[in-house]
Amino acid sequence: MTKPYHEMTPAERLADRIARNREIDKRVLDKKPAASTTSGRKTKSQSAAPVRSANNAFDKFQEIKRTQGIDAASEFVQNRIKAVD
Repeated sequence: MTKPYHEMTPAERLADRIARNREIDKRVLDKKPAASTTSGRKTKSQSAAPVRSANNAFDKFQEIKRTQGIDAASEFVQNRIKAVD
């Protein structure tokens, strides 16, 4: 938008925020995951397993969000949280 934030109407602010969030989501999806480095103290199997699990859950979340929408992705996260409890 060309207007400063303080001069925008609430509807314009919302539209601007949505546009920014979509731009961020697009950059995240386009960006390839960087290789993680491990410290010398842990073995690969000790440090890679939790990271791999978190990446798999995040990748699954992003896939659901892209194909089914944010509501389905949110439900996926809530089901994962319930499964942990």
